Amino acid sequence: MQYLIGIDAGTSNVKAVLFDTLGREIRTEAIENEPIYVGDVGVEQNMSLLWDKIAVCIKQVVEAGPASKDDIAGIGVTGQGEGIWLVDEAGEPVQNAILWCDGRAVDEVAAITETRPEIGELLFKTTGSPPLTGTQMVLLKWMADHRKDVLDRAAHMLFCKDWIRYKMTGIFAGDFSDGSTSAILDAQTGQPARNVFKALGLEGYADLVPPVQASADVAGTLTDEAAAALGLNPGTPVIAGAIDVAATAVGIGAIGVSDVCTILGTTCATETFRHKADCNFGGPQTRWLKHAVGDLFMNLQAAMNGTPNLDWALNEVALTQDFDQIEAMIQDVPVGSGGVIYHPYISAAGERAPFYDPHARANFFGISAQTTRADLIHAVYEGMTLSIKDCLRGLDANAKVYLAGGGAKSAAWAQMIADALGVQTIISAGNEFGAKGAAMMAGIAGGVYAHFEEAKRACCFAEKTYLPDPKKTERYEKLYEIYVEIRKAMTEPWQKRAAFLK
Repeated sequence: MQYLIGIDAGTSNVKAVLFDTLGREIRTEAIENEPIYVGDVGVEQNMSLLWDKIAVCIKQVVEAGPASKDDIAGIGVTGQGEGIWLVDEAGEPVQNAILWCDGRAVDEVAAITETRPEIGELLFKTTGSPPLTGTQMVLLKWMADHRKDVLDRAAHMLFCKDWIRYKMTGIFAGDFSDGSTSAILDAQTGQPARNVFKALGLEGYADLVPPVQASADVAGTLTDEAAAALGLNPGTPVIAGAIDVAATAVGIGAIGVSDVCTILGTTCATETFRHKADCNFGGPQTRWLKHAVGDLFMNLQAAMNGTPNLDWALNEVALTQDFDQIEAMIQDVPVGSGGVIYHPYISAAGERAPFYDPHARANFFGISAQTTRADLIHAVYEGMTLSIKDCLRGLDANAKVYLAGGGAKSAAWAQMIADALGVQTIISAGNEFGAKGAAMMAGIAGGVYAHFEEAKRACCFAEKTYLPDPKKTERYEKLYEIYVEIRKAMTEPWQKRAAFLK
């Protein structure tokens, strides 16, 4: 019997998952990730430690069975996107990776968007992605401005999954999905956006970008050294892979233009899909990146602020950490949480979708003496939900929204999203959708499935569907208007707060 391994290196956890060819999760091994926090806004990763954890997860999956190393048809890899992962000629890291959620490049973004807006426009229209603090192009500019001596030791500029694949295969490669997310590739050609590199004074670093392959192509095979460390056969194929948001979309079956994917994780990332010819690269409220499927691009609105809001609420507001008790507590709270509105911008890096403001911060509005803990917690759920609605303005009423990520386990949240958006939400069977999407792509590369549609038919099934309550949808429309009005009014106070804290 054939099996596939999917690797998902997230910000919070790294995982290796064994799947059968029907997409069933046979075995999952996970280890907590350990981002390194530098000052107030810096976030880094020890690249060697990350690989060590991935290797342990893969070896444990293989040793646990039921698949033997001879049964593994291929390995798919996905991981956190953006950031900058630099290695030298010998394949050794020149520094810690700087992650997608790092906020140090605020001045670089301001220089691109405000001081020389023509460069920001060129970058946006060429790559489809605007200049943001965690994108690789902007972090490359930050490195050139602040750590040029370190940058000049680098021979290759990778993303998280590329580093993992390199450690398995010894081959430097990239894929279109990761590169387009980070504004380093021309959206039309999939090759380095040399005009943007030149405009930013970075033309000498364009060759750090590795060769770009399609996500479901075999990028290399396990080396003898890697195979021995992982307990697998040398020569086992490893695909190019995709950024986690694209792999997750594949894993839940969002592979067509009528699909919408919302990932309820550390970020709340929303994805809608278009053929390349229909994409308005550089258009308002867009951030186009290449999907893993055919010529599709996804408009990614990846809000910085997702489930960490819930973590904070459970730690600081709730009297329990039990989600069943939390959902029972909030089930009778009406739309609007008794007049309390929560804006979920809890990240130290502010917010970037559907608006960019590094100074944005979370806040409650409308607390009174009658406000309860249940109101506050319900308002946190609603705040995250209205942030998703903010990212999906103009959503077709016939759309189907597939929910993924840890937050999709919450029935209360899934129903709230259906009510607020006015469309059905779908929970797919399974848990590890990023790893599953990567494994499905490995199956396509290995001939287990003929194409993405066949892989979806074999592996993707709906577990539960939530339908909207029209009366609640109407109430949420009114609440959303207030939510946006307050959000816009907070721009100046957020800036004054940041200046006060300096």
